[in-house]
Amino acid sequence: MAAADRDTESEAADICIVGAGPVGLALAFKLEKLGLDVTLLEMGADGSAFGANAGNIEFQNAHHAPSLAMSRPGIGGASALWGGRCVAFDDLDFEERSHVPFSGWPMPHESLRRYYPEALSFLNCSSTQPALEKLCIPDPSISTDAIERWSRQPDLGAESAQRLQGSRRIRLLNGRATGIRLDAAGGQVECITVHRDGEEIRVAARNFVLAGGGLENARLLLSLQRDRPEFCGGNDGPVGRFYQGHLTGYIALLQFEKPEMARRFAFQRDDQGHIFRRRFQVSATVQLEERLLNCVFWLDAVSIADPIHGSGALSLVYLFLKTLGLYRRLSNGLAPTSRGAQNIDRSQHWRNIFADRRCLIDLFGVLQSMRQRRRSRWRTLINPKGRYLLRYHAEQVPNPESRVFLKANHGQAPSDALAVDYRVIDQDLSSVLRSHEILDGWLRRNGLGRLEYLHDPEERRQAVLNQAFDGYHQIGLTRMAATPAEGVTNADCSVHGTANLYLAGSCLFPTGGHANPTLPAVALALRLAEHLKDESAPASND
Repeated sequence: MAAADRDTESEAADICIVGAGPVGLALAFKLEKLGLDVTLLEMGADGSAFGANAGNIEFQNAHHAPSLAMSRPGIGGASALWGGRCVAFDDLDFEERSHVPFSGWPMPHESLRRYYPEALSFLNCSSTQPALEKLCIPDPSISTDAIERWSRQPDLGAESAQRLQGSRRIRLLNGRATGIRLDAAGGQVECITVHRDGEEIRVAARNFVLAGGGLENARLLLSLQRDRPEFCGGNDGPVGRFYQGHLTGYIALLQFEKPEMARRFAFQRDDQGHIFRRRFQVSATVQLEERLLNCVFWLDAVSIADPIHGSGALSLVYLFLKTLGLYRRLSNGLAPTSRGAQNIDRSQHWRNIFADRRCLIDLFGVLQSMRQRRRSRWRTLINPKGRYLLRYHAEQVPNPESRVFLKANHGQAPSDALAVDYRVIDQDLSSVLRSHEILDGWLRRNGLGRLEYLHDPEERRQAVLNQAFDGYHQIGLTRMAATPAEGVTNADCSVHGTANLYLAGSCLFPTGGHANPTLPAVALALRLAEHLKDESAPASND
């Protein structure tokens, strides 16, 4: 591997990749395996604080995460912030749905699905299908076989840095990509301009891949479009539009009829020791019939400090720890409350204790569950009353008015300033609310339990809107589509009208489904690597 500060301006690799996050790294290592030479560009690649500011970004509403919460410079990128959840897409996500504007991918799910095992391996996750206990529920309105897998080591930085150090085909360049230069005809990229140590250098390659995240990819393409107004349909084209994330939060508790049912939806280990969890999902048939967006639900244990859990044993443990001054020290600070700190009411805890005839009987199981959780933080705290917060994670409509655009920076920064107008629309909110109603009806019909809402009916829509907060997933900003009028790239991730420029990451997804995007984004990058191998074969020397 070339040193991180080496000037590679004169060394034209087969591929130049902008960004060394999970997607860029997966692509680089796959290209290396395929025998191609790669220049990997990353700000802060030398481990310094260079580029710690993700760029000049103005957020125009309160629905978007700040820069430092959604990106991280250096090798591994945002994997340092990633929890490790790996989720596959559904077949329905790739289809054109009449009730979802701008839906439909220019490729079938199968062309991506075959890369999931390799992507899971790269992400330190199991690719085997865990054995799920059959629930034998004949009502198919809700699926209980939707699973999420969890990475054993989400932060890819240290492991990847060591691997890069031993690579003979990947050259690492420390710097910030600031622009794309096309040839005179405008049909091919000549070089990427890079800001480094106060100077601008140019990096050449046969093919270029932008893998710097949705916002940064959009920034580079919008900068190119400003200089070449005809690029990708101009200002009215798809670049920087259709910005999506996921709606997530809590508006209800799930009360099981039989408390032991919760264990089937708690975190588990598969035969190889990898962690997974099953979830509730509105079936594809019902989604289409009800004209819904894709949505899943999972259980979160209520903090023992929040008396809404209804368990006398949990309340007794909380009051004991609080009285001794041990609660803050022993709690890990991760368990959510239903409505914030104002719910921590000692009198309600005492009511839980006096009303619970099984309080002392349940106490042993509660202490055992808490002890297991202290040893293995991934474990779910089991509530003997079968009462849990219900987390939803829902798709958004691709909306062309949810977008980013350039702002003048007046020469104060090496790259253009970016304004972000990430929007949530009424259809997003309505789908979340209706999905809860369908789950509640299914639970009641099948004698499994019920939902207990945290808000009055007239307050629920606003509660979903108040919790709408993303920016971590950065979906759709440079979407793929069959035609230039509908998207920035084709199904091979190649920018329409530009022969050697490609994109990678969730910014390519036309729709986001319910899936966290890391796994499918890495799978799409692995698919791109094989395409680039075919494109580069005549010019490469193995």
